Amino acid sequence: MRKNIEITGIIADSIDIEKIKMLMEAAGIAEINVRTIPQYDDWLANLPIKTIPGLSGACLEWIRHWGNGGGDLSSETCITDAVKTLESDIPAELADAIYNRVAGYSKSDFDAAGLTIEMIDGCIKELEIKNDCEGI
Repeated sequence: MRKNIEITGIIADSIDIEKIKMLMEAAGIAEINVRTIPQYDDWLANLPIKTIPGLSGACLEWIRHWGNGGGDLSSETCITDAVKTLESDIPAELADAIYNRVAGYSKSDFDAAGLTIEMIDGCIKELEIKNDCEGI
């Protein structure tokens, strides 16, 4: 019987993913699906350290829409609770609370990082666009 596998790791930007796939194929691995996200700790270290007014509210709205769009209720609930409990608009603090609430519980570390990155980056960008439009 065949098996599905999941492999995660950290690579340098200079590594050619196609070469990794070729090596895996040579080892007998088929149907290779590669997903990449920024390395979480590096991404977290580069977040703004100042308060971004409205960020926690934007995150609550984002996760509600994500849940309505098919995201799992367990993760939505955990993230909503984390944001409300933290009461902070500092991106790194929010990201850390969100990631730690779901990593290893309702999401794998990789998926928790991906969801956190998508949410925080998207909400920051949304607020920047809103503020540009309002002339703030």
